[in-house]
Amino acid sequence: MLDGRENQAATITIKGKVTNDKGEDLAGVNVTVKNTAVGTTTDANGDYLLKLVDTVKATLVFSYLGFETQEIALNGRTTINVSLASATSNLKEVVVVSYGTQSKREVTGAISQINESEVKDLPVANAGQKLQGKLAGVQINENSGTPGAEMTFRIRGAASINAGNSPLIVIDGFPTESGLQTLSPDEIESISVLKDASASSLYGSRAANGVILVTTKQAKIGQKSLTFTAYTGVQSVPSRGRPDLMNPEEFAEYKKEYYEDEATYEGYTGGVPAIYQNPSQYAGQKGTNWFNILLRNAPTQNYNLNYAAGNKDFKSVVNINYNRQDGVMLNSYDQRFTARANNTYTASDRLTLGINLETSYGNNQVVPGLDNGRNIIENAYLMDPTLNYKNPDGSYPTSFSQPGMFPNPNYYLVLTQITNKTKATRVIANGFAELKIVDGLKFKSTINVNTNDMINREFTPSTAQGGLGSAPPNPASGSYSTSHFLTWLSENTLNYQKTIADKHNFDVLAGYTVQKYSFESSEIDGSQFPDDNITWINAATTRIGNVDANQWSLLSFLGRFNYNYDSKYLLSFAFRRDGSSKFGPNNKYGNFPSLSLGWVVSDESFLKDIKPISFLKVRASYGKVGNNNIGDYTYLASVNSSNYVFSNQVTPGKVLSGIGNNNLTWETSTSYDLGLDAEFLDHRISFTYDYYWKKTDGLLYGIDIPVQSGFSSITSNIGRFDFWGHEFTVASKNLTGNFKWNTNFNISFDRNIVKQLGTNNAPIGGYSEYWDDNRTAVGHPIGLFYGYINTGVYMTQQEFDTQPHDATAMVGTARFKDVSGPNGVPDGKIDSYDRTWIGNPNPTFIYGITNSFSYKNFDLSIVLAGTVGNDIADDAFQSTENLDGVFNVRKGVANRWRSEADPGDGIYPRTRSGTTADFRNFTSRQVFQGTYLAAKNITFGYTLPVQKSKYFKSLRVYVSAQNAFIVTGYEGMNPEAGLAGLNGLNQGRDFTGYPVPRVFAAGVNASF
Repeated sequence: MLDGRENQAATITIKGKVTNDKGEDLAGVNVTVKNTAVGTTTDANGDYLLKLVDTVKATLVFSYLGFETQEIALNGRTTINVSLASATSNLKEVVVVSYGTQSKREVTGAISQINESEVKDLPVANAGQKLQGKLAGVQINENSGTPGAEMTFRIRGAASINAGNSPLIVIDGFPTESGLQTLSPDEIESISVLKDASASSLYGSRAANGVILVTTKQAKIGQKSLTFTAYTGVQSVPSRGRPDLMNPEEFAEYKKEYYEDEATYEGYTGGVPAIYQNPSQYAGQKGTNWFNILLRNAPTQNYNLNYAAGNKDFKSVVNINYNRQDGVMLNSYDQRFTARANNTYTASDRLTLGINLETSYGNNQVVPGLDNGRNIIENAYLMDPTLNYKNPDGSYPTSFSQPGMFPNPNYYLVLTQITNKTKATRVIANGFAELKIVDGLKFKSTINVNTNDMINREFTPSTAQGGLGSAPPNPASGSYSTSHFLTWLSENTLNYQKTIADKHNFDVLAGYTVQKYSFESSEIDGSQFPDDNITWINAATTRIGNVDANQWSLLSFLGRFNYNYDSKYLLSFAFRRDGSSKFGPNNKYGNFPSLSLGWVVSDESFLKDIKPISFLKVRASYGKVGNNNIGDYTYLASVNSSNYVFSNQVTPGKVLSGIGNNNLTWETSTSYDLGLDAEFLDHRISFTYDYYWKKTDGLLYGIDIPVQSGFSSITSNIGRFDFWGHEFTVASKNLTGNFKWNTNFNISFDRNIVKQLGTNNAPIGGYSEYWDDNRTAVGHPIGLFYGYINTGVYMTQQEFDTQPHDATAMVGTARFKDVSGPNGVPDGKIDSYDRTWIGNPNPTFIYGITNSFSYKNFDLSIVLAGTVGNDIADDAFQSTENLDGVFNVRKGVANRWRSEADPGDGIYPRTRSGTTADFRNFTSRQVFQGTYLAAKNITFGYTLPVQKSKYFKSLRVYVSAQNAFIVTGYEGMNPEAGLAGLNGLNQGRDFTGYPVPRVFAAGVNASF
């Protein structure tokens, strides 16, 4: 607390109480003496105390978030009690926008902002997890529970063919490469999402997928606070959705019948292997659940210390954080230590200096090849459940080879013995100097730096060296790699603000920026280790090294002109010109303009008497932005090493491996937005609506060229996707008395269609019959599922004889719909022409709802989020319903077709060799409804009455459940799973990802 004790002449005590307009005490209100550094904050009872010299001329300023600021002249008084009026509208909220801030009332673009206070007490390591369900038009998925994994974002359905759909992350004005994972969520003040081109056009060629602006905490004048927050919890994998495979007795019976059918139908004479001859010997035995033995209940913990102090000359925030998340899969964890210092120094009335510095150290261990594919997790649970992963004496077998099955390692050893440690040190620094040239005109120069140094060490011992079809022991292997990137950004801007005749308000920005990025990496792979005891790469007899490097640079000019008349008629024009090293010499520069308009209709006389309408604003915008994520040297002709024969000798040489394109440039998105912001019933209900339409043109795509050139295609800007949708947000203060209840609800309807692909509009994807699920084709939405329509089983010979089938089919095999033929109509047989659209991974709508309750010192928050109408493809079915007898399978396979007398349930076909591939190819059998409702977080808290304590200003304890429950018809573990995240071309594929845990945690927030 800053007070007059620093001045020995301070002898007069000023005191009082601060309450709200309902008479309730307000703790933490800033009480400052105007135009001085003297100040304090109210305690838990709303009381404050100051010591001053002059009580005649002094003016006290009372400020508190969510309430109207009051200024009261003392005029000799020593007791001042204040009642602060609620800021009945959030329109006075300051919103972080591109290169500055703006009053929410005057914003004309599509921007959503979340403040730290709205997402506190969530036991998560990544800020993205706090945003799920909070923002209209923003789909955020937790595709994997891997410790340290990033969330995936998709704003307004943005997608590209080759340039991705991840938004640009900007931290304190700096477009960084490190992402959100670098930051501790506890150091963040607010997050703004720029959704339309008018809001994001000042980021030009990098803004097509939207922009996420992160602002870290800054100290305020009169503030002096020390806060400590901590939580600890346990993570576990829910039982719902785990693989429902056969137990030992069921599997032995399946294998026994498999061999019996092989003898009946295929002339097999080898008999049933002894271990499967008597399935009843396994009755009542749980056997080995190969999925469960890889799991554990894992701890998670987080500790954060924050100190903030400020006076009129110097403001500083120091934040120190430690987070550790042990993985629910064995031998996996992620820990992170971050330290941040944000400092602002007012050198004079005209010069302000500032520096923000953060360093982050991370330490991560996750076994490579663990998830997403037929990798360790899936290979493990496909194992024979009659096997034991541990011997009776406590030792572990290293490999298994069951009759008719692939040889395999012991996946328990694979997971627990492989080392894959990654250490990363990251730095983000921002420094600025702001000079007030004349009243209203400021010059600001910033320098920003982001570095990342990473070291990875991997070692696989001989006992864990292997996989499906390759059983240990195999020679050990190891590697050691390093990588480093450095990106710096220099920005210089002029900002001029002027008000004329109290009505005409101008805000003009002009700037010049330059950014450069450099990356280097090196790797050494080692083999022929003498044994498994020395794991460092220098012990390897054979070592092979490789290096890589790349860089890019960006030169930009930008400007913005904001004008409003009486804060009622709003105009904003923005422009950026980018020059990038990533593009061809003929198209180095691109222009990205935007224009937006707003009208505060509620200020017009014809609406002022309509009492239910507290505020009404309409908005419209147009703009262009770009996507430059295409690689650093795509426009260049590539060259590879190649040997050739010269004078009867092999001679090393070079050969072109691709053809260049000097016209290559960024993809461009042109967008329109119509919006409405309204508040009703004395600001108790707020409503926002946006309709958007955007065209992403010039998509990077390989176009056909004459083969006489020596190549079949060249990368060019040919391709177009169209996107459009509706977004609704409603916030309401349902109850405002002693018992408070607030609700925030958002829902988004996003649509897209493919307009052009290359020169011939050839579809992308969906050509292979398995593990190639998505197809993107002109006239359809992006990334639809493409395969056969499964209609069951040919149950009888008559059914087989009278219905379409393919060359390998017979009675008892899988049956499919005859969709088409070479002439576009059904032709009475099943072949590749019968593959068709069988699902849509794009949701009909996404939504989120947050309910917050409080009564006296108790509070409760419930965050729900979900999707409706999307489909999910479970790629594991191609293994768990493989009927070749090589894997454990789903329990339902017991009801397969065995004969016309024993036809089963009509779902599962026979096991006869040569006929099973059709069933495990990608079909409608593997596509499921992905609609879900998830309780992302439930938090219950209690604020202790510590107003008389000399140790605490405030103390709050809480319990929290993250991913508390999920309601869905999808039988898999995670309806947000995605082999390729939210990549539009390959969305919606669940291929055995790392399980997302449920987290139960307890925490404390203390202020001193």
